[in-house]
Amino acid sequence: MSKESSNDLVVKSAPHITGTMTKTRLMLYTFVALLIITVVTAVLWWPVTTPTEGQIAAFKLTNVWALPLGLIVLINAGIAVGISVGIDAALHKVTADSELNTMSAAVFGLIVTLSYSLGVPAMTTGSDVLPVASLSAPGAFFYVAVISLIGLVLFKKLAGLAGRKYVNPAATAKLIVLLPFIASIFLAKEHFASYTEGGLSLPLLAGPLGWGTAPNFLAIGNNGLASFATYLAGSYANPAVTTPVATPDNISSLLILTKFHGWTGGASSLAVIIVGIGLFVVARKYIKWRITLAYFLSIAVMSMIMSTVYADQDLLLRLLFEVFIGSSIFLGFFMATDPATTPFTGIGQIIFGVGLGVLTVVIQTYMNFFGGSLLALIIMNLTVPLIDRVGIHKPFGR
Repeated sequence: MSKESSNDLVVKSAPHITGTMTKTRLMLYTFVALLIITVVTAVLWWPVTTPTEGQIAAFKLTNVWALPLGLIVLINAGIAVGISVGIDAALHKVTADSELNTMSAAVFGLIVTLSYSLGVPAMTTGSDVLPVASLSAPGAFFYVAVISLIGLVLFKKLAGLAGRKYVNPAATAKLIVLLPFIASIFLAKEHFASYTEGGLSLPLLAGPLGWGTAPNFLAIGNNGLASFATYLAGSYANPAVTTPVATPDNISSLLILTKFHGWTGGASSLAVIIVGIGLFVVARKYIKWRITLAYFLSIAVMSMIMSTVYADQDLLLRLLFEVFIGSSIFLGFFMATDPATTPFTGIGQIIFGVGLGVLTVVIQTYMNFFGGSLLALIIMNLTVPLIDRVGIHKPFGR
């Protein structure tokens, strides 16, 4: 006879509860979404050959292949997905503890592809420290392959066996592999220095931004060698265009519709938004959309705060950059919502998204690291064990 009193509430499993969504199906939906973005990027970038003949001559390049940028995207995707799926299958075959996750590995491969930067900016000259070879073929193929290998083995498989994945595998692997380029990617002083001094000559984000004044578009508040809008035009315009025009319409078009440099997945912010929302609708109960919403809202608020603090010419330019730069828009929809490295509770996801947005703007503003969202994501991933304590209800019954 049971010793339970009439006041006891006994909680047991409910085998009658079933659902149609499985991990494999969710990964399949995500893979299709990422594949659509990959194809859209390849189509948009196909007419552009990188590096251009002028850049090859300026850099005296002998170890790069001048290929259509769209073709490089497709080859990168084949390499990353092939390596990820192949290693996943091999580990499953030789290691009893390694579960076979073909679709998850394929999704990881596409995320590596779409979070990798390609294309050489139009304003890049022979004195620039930008690692041109890593943005072109065949250098890009090597780095994508190494990132896929390290990310899948160390941060996906081994971390999973340890019980918990603490950081986003693709983001962390990319950060580690690109450490040799720390001077040109992460160090602010190299970003601020002029081309002739071996830097990237980026306009300072910790200062007033503006469109400049025609015809020279000079800096506002002595903020770099050119206005911020002019720099964006030179960075994201078609590299075959020798004198990109910086106007509100052109900059908006570049940042929202088609960028020709930067994260592959952020080539078209509009495509990412449409596909990302579509995925959220299809798998709305299983995608952590609160993170994405909180992330972009906090970025917008932080952008307006920075514009006010530094007396920007208007509120639009900085806002367009912070929200629609390729790293922010793609990461917000497809990396920040990684189920294994983000908070479980709803309130925790909001806290995570806000922290991610604030850190992204702060890093981009004071380090002049345009891919600040990548570093911000890894930092926020490490706070998840603490954030997960917020909003978890105490168990009841026994």
